[in-house]
Amino acid sequence: MLLLAAVAAGCGGGRAQPSFHEVARAPRRLVMWLESEGIDAGSAGMLQLAGVDEVVQRRGVIDVAGQAPVLRLDPVSKAEGAIPVGIALEVRGARPGLDRAMADAVWRGIESELDGAIPAELILDLPHLTEGLDQFVADLVEVSGLVVTPVLSFEQLQEEYGIKVARAARTCLVPAFGTDGMDLRGVGELDPLPLEKKLAPLVGTGVRVRLAIVLRPRTEPPLHGPGEDLNPLTEGMTTTVSTSSTLDRTFIFEKELTWSGRSWGPGDRLAVRWMDANRLNAALQEIHRLTLPEVAGWDLVPLPDQTEGLGLGRDALLRYLGGEGPEPEVQVQVTREGRSLRVILSNPSPFSTAVSSFGNWVQVSVDTGRLVADDPGTFDRVAVGSAQGGRWRQGGVDAVDAVRFNEIYLAPGETVTSGVVRMPTNRSAAVVRWHMMLSDGTELSGQVEP
Repeated sequence: MLLLAAVAAGCGGGRAQPSFHEVARAPRRLVMWLESEGIDAGSAGMLQLAGVDEVVQRRGVIDVAGQAPVLRLDPVSKAEGAIPVGIALEVRGARPGLDRAMADAVWRGIESELDGAIPAELILDLPHLTEGLDQFVADLVEVSGLVVTPVLSFEQLQEEYGIKVARAARTCLVPAFGTDGMDLRGVGELDPLPLEKKLAPLVGTGVRVRLAIVLRPRTEPPLHGPGEDLNPLTEGMTTTVSTSSTLDRTFIFEKELTWSGRSWGPGDRLAVRWMDANRLNAALQEIHRLTLPEVAGWDLVPLPDQTEGLGLGRDALLRYLGGEGPEPEVQVQVTREGRSLRVILSNPSPFSTAVSSFGNWVQVSVDTGRLVADDPGTFDRVAVGSAQGGRWRQGGVDAVDAVRFNEIYLAPGETVTSGVVRMPTNRSAAVVRWHMMLSDGTELSGQVEP
């Protein structure tokens, strides 16, 4: 798995040891951002076992527009356990002339609210850059004795002020992947450029970069609280799925449904953007391919809620970090009695396929003779056609030697069973093929000969 491979590479993995002339790169770190409720000691231990080096809590806003800083800190529950805890603050009112006295006042104000606790680092979200902000960051590093990490967007790194701030801190955090318009600003800036092009201004500066991946799903209209899994939306022709969407997919309701604490009726539209394990894996692969600037690690924002069903849930995330997935575990079982055949498709894993109207299917075919099938069972659709020459052609009356059962979305833990397929004779040999699409564009396929 990707993360384990990265660890092995960092430990040498059979490569020649560096000579005394070479400078070893600092290890890459995995940082997990928390919601305001914190975590208990048991959860902290599970995160550490999954490779998480630090957790971060958002604490509010520092306003430096006036002569004295104004701190508005939000209450948060304690992050228990032995895992290091950093804090994140948004800086508002940035202006020229922020001197060492302001940095000292800011740190004294923060320190007074921490009850003697020393954070692992201080993350500063800097939505507005100005002259002299780099010196303010350098002063804050000195007066606090902490690592100070600025959050800078791709577009900010195209500016002189952004590069100066990054140089002053020597490391910066850049929102790079995941859902935009949610937890961190700037996700998706400078698209469709590849990551290395977006970060090109940092090459040669000596700045190490952390890349942030936003995991929280986004919906339009917004949901109140954690969303449920997408599966109820794709079952029983409840919705029509459209790729012409303001986000990733739009679900147009055909029937009434209560989903994610809200009642939906015919004609209602729900646009969704979500991260799953395949998209997270694709993002981490692109990060690992980056050679310059040097990667200091990656931040996952935020740790999903225990009950999160929409997107990447906590169990799936921790199991992925532990080496499982990211693809679903596709199991196909065939039962047959005489001329009657059924197919059972299951996914016992916490990972899912993409939402695809025609990309997820199980196909039954014969070399000769005619198949009969008109019941989808618990699949979403059934279609008959021909698969001669290895190419599917739906419909037709002259040759019906294949049948496809489509499943728009194979959910975590889901099992679906086809309707009966009537074979030409008791002795007819069948071939069962399956194909699944994943959200990163990967295709999974296999074959069973009952």
